[in-house]
Amino acid sequence: MSGVARFAVTLLAAAALLCGCTTSSGQVTDRSGTDHSGLVGGYVLTAPVCPVERIDQECPPRPVSGARVVALDGDAVRGSTITDNDGAFQLTLPDGRYLIKATNVGGYASTATQEVAVSDAPRHITLVVDSGIR
Repeated sequence: MSGVARFAVTLLAAAALLCGCTTSSGQVTDRSGTDHSGLVGGYVLTAPVCPVERIDQECPPRPVSGARVVALDGDAVRGSTITDNDGAFQLTLPDGRYLIKATNVGGYASTATQEVAVSDAPRHITLVVDSGIR
């Protein structure tokens, strides 16, 4: 490596250490290398799931497998994932405020949203999308 190339690599490395940088996982680090990101996890459920709900018959919401979950910062998507078979999801996001939006799968595409503040403490939310059953 030439002296100029070595200097450029050293300069870039120094700049990366001195400023806040984003890692490939989406986590934000400060000058000390400390991550400033948080975890948002939870479930996407659908309801109602029975055509007629009765007081003496339980009809709890059901998990939605394959629902798309996105974290929005204004109109910008900052993270997205798909729910697993249990309707669970998990997103790692930089600190900030986000609108978490889940979209049902299938013929009746409804959405549910919730605002969250992301910090170093994990957040757990449950989003219930409309099943379309009436």
